Order: sequence, then structure tokens, then C-alpha cells
Amino acid sequence: MATTAIACELGVLNTRSADLPFTAGSGSGNAIAATSTTDGWVISPPSGIEFANDRLVIILGDTGTGGTATFKAGDRYPAQRADLGDLVITLASADGRIVPIETSRFLQNDGTIIVIPSVTALIMTAFMLPRAV
Repeated sequence: MATTAIACELGVLNTRSADLPFTAGSGSGNAIAATSTTDGWVISPPSGIEFANDRLVIILGDTGTGGTATFKAGDRYPAQRADLGDLVITLASADGRIVPIETSRFLQNDGTIIVIPSVTALIMTAFMLPRAV
């Protein structure tokens, strides 16, 4: 199985975001249901931008009986906080959670973040906060 790609949306200051079907699981680049509990999701930054400054927010939803989402510890240098290990977020049935992500803990060598779901009923949306100018 292959990972399910999540295209992180970049927010714009003082502007409404695109429609993000948080728990529908029908998004084309975001708000996507897990298709594999082995490979999970791979979150890529918005085009031309790297994950930095902890501006990444993950929105998790469950459409089944609950489950967990495991954010895999990073292997990218200088992922200085990767030694803290994986982070497991638990969702109850029909639950939703917003998770601000510390990118220095989870960033992989290729610049992505990997999340492994325990069930395929989980939905993920990735949103990056804009920089204030």
C-alpha cells in the first residue's frame, strides 16, 4: 500500500479559507480519509514553502467508532526534538480534534510529516497558518 497524500493548505491573513470538509472525507487534497492503517498519510507543505516556525495545524475527525492517529518522530536534521518520539492522539466515536504540530519534532528527511491511523475511519486536514507581515 502507498501513503495517502495530504496537501497542506496555506492560510491568508484576514481571509476565509477554502471549503474544507473536515469530517466528510471527500476532499481532493485535504480532508482525506485514511486508506491504509499501515502506511497512513504523508503531509506535504504548501508549494514553495517549508514547514517551519510551528505554524502547522492538523484537524482530525472520526466517522466510525474511534481510533488513534500516530505522528511519527522526525528523522530530518536538525529535527532537534525528534528524540521525544511519536505522538499519539486518541479520538472517540464521531470525535474531532485540532492539533497544533511542532514541526521540529516530526519533520522527515524529505520535508514531510507522516501520520499513521489505527483505523480507516479517520479524516485528516492540514492547515498552515500564514506569517504576519
